Amino acid sequence: MPDRVAVVVGAGGDIGGACARRLARTHGAVLCVDRDPARVAPAGWARTLTADAADPAFADTVVAAAAGIGPVGAVVHAVAFEEHAPAVTVTRASVERSLAVGPLAALSLFRGLVAAEALAAGASLVAIGSLHATVPFPDCVGYNAAHGALAQIVRTLAHEWAPRRIRVNAVVPGWIRTAGEAGLYGDGHLDRVAALLPLGRFGTAEDVAAAVGYVCSDEAGYVSGSFLTVDGGLGASLARLPGGAA
Repeated sequence: MPDRVAVVVGAGGDIGGACARRLARTHGAVLCVDRDPARVAPAGWARTLTADAADPAFADTVVAAAAGIGPVGAVVHAVAFEEHAPAVTVTRASVERSLAVGPLAALSLFRGLVAAEALAAGASLVAIGSLHATVPFPDCVGYNAAHGALAQIVRTLAHEWAPRRIRVNAVVPGWIRTAGEAGLYGDGHLDRVAALLPLGRFGTAEDVAAAVGYVCSDEAGYVSGSFLTVDGGLGASLARLPGGAA
């Protein structure tokens, strides 16, 4: 049985996959959870599990699978649903899916692991957040609301579970160049935008995974309730007056 297991939800995505690879360096096994396990790159350290974060049975399924492997030392929730549509036309179902796969699934999974006593001593729980939690971009009301709720869940659990020595944090990416972003905007547009970003490039999934690796490490043993922003200064550069100096 592995000494410690890492669980990565959304391991078939670019960010989730990078997090799984990073945590494989420090954990005996990684349970890679995705609704389409075919998207998970095969590796000797990877155990795959098919589960949809929107399914009411999602948390129970993941907890049972993780507990069957070994004590869980790290959990990463890297799933979100984003639909670009004006608030007056977006459907209730769309907003509900954003809430279901994001904050509700993360909360259900985290507390399910605690209730099952499946966590190793000093376990680290990490939610992949978004700048949208505090910067409400237009035409993303469901995604904005979900990340706002997710941020409050991180803060609340970090507070409540500190006596249990369970650390809860968020890693907050900026604009990361992923396959999903290419699908939304097209590679040509992303190529043009890259040089306009504060550091002159997009972030990568590996940039995010490096931050996740840190908050899940012993070096971050006194870090809880924190939001580690990995955005290349993008959030700091957004506060500009119309027509004002850059």
